[in-house]
Amino acid sequence: MKLVHWTAAVMLATLAVAPAANAAEARLADCNKIDKQVAAALESAPPGNATEQARQERDAGHNYCTMGLYPAGVARYAKALQLLGKA
Repeated sequence: MKLVHWTAAVMLATLAVAPAANAAEARLADCNKIDKQVAAALESAPPGNATEQARQERDAGHNYCTMGLYPAGVARYAKALQLLGKA
């Protein structure tokens, strides 16, 4: 009987984690989407201080997203777009 309870507990835990995994994928997708937007904006940006700052923000955004800190990464990417006048 204990095995049945243990198996049920494991199944419930797995089901509880599944939506969280889907949410993480969505946030990773957000990072990838905004990274492409920043890359396109940087390609057409004139050289200058704001462009260099935007590159630094993009790098920081990439680093945060790589570490799984998706909201922080998206915020840094958004700052890059703002510096480039695209937000």
